Amino acid sequence: MRTLLIMCEVFHRELLAAVAASEHQIDVRELPKGLHDRGGKTMAAALQLEIDKADPAVHGQVVLGYALCNNGLIGLRAPGVPLVAMRAHDCIACLLGSRQRYDQEFAAAPGTYWLSIGWQERGGANSMLTGPGTGVPRDENPEYLRLLKKYGDENAAFLWSELQEQTRHYERLAYIDTGIGPQAAAIADAQSKAADKGWRFERMLGDPAWLNTLVNGPWEGDDLFLVVPPGQSIAARYDGSLIGLAG
Repeated sequence: MRTLLIMCEVFHRELLAAVAASEHQIDVRELPKGLHDRGGKTMAAALQLEIDKADPAVHGQVVLGYALCNNGLIGLRAPGVPLVAMRAHDCIACLLGSRQRYDQEFAAAPGTYWLSIGWQERGGANSMLTGPGTGVPRDENPEYLRLLKKYGDENAAFLWSELQEQTRHYERLAYIDTGIGPQAAAIADAQSKAADKGWRFERMLGDPAWLNTLVNGPWEGDDLFLVVPPGQSIAARYDGSLIGLAG
């Protein structure tokens, strides 16, 4: 039986490397990173459409290359085969290899902006990095000019001020190097972005083991994954496990 992998393109290089090396047959559905930005309900609806395409005669399970991401996993229902989801708040923990490592990094340096090769290649222009604090005067900044054209003077000024507040507490840009893909150019670009913002830059070794296990298993008896039996759905949990079975 094959595995159906439904994945965010932020994990493009890491997960496709795992698929290429896998002994199993994996069918892949890759969705755009922008789905994450459209809110949990929109993301969940799009994922459910893909999940429902699983064929029980072909697929032994559906695995999700997604973290909780704005509650985008909540309410997802397994089709006629088990559904496997990662117990992670966001992709940062998945790329670092564990929630525990992310928690340690957050405690040590909470004002950290994170990047990876997937975010560099697939994430698109990010207003956090192109907006206030880059040394470009507001009225000449491409991000402000984009806001001005789209929203007008008053709204653009308000949004610019909000961006200033959101980036004020950042002091470090951490790049997660998983060792997969052409990292040198992405690292150099991340260093340049950190310099533009006046943030300290740190290259951090990632660990693709969690993503490799997502592709290959095993998934049972591990706090890294939730296995949803056919017909059941995912609910939020507030006991540290993040997600569990509804009902």
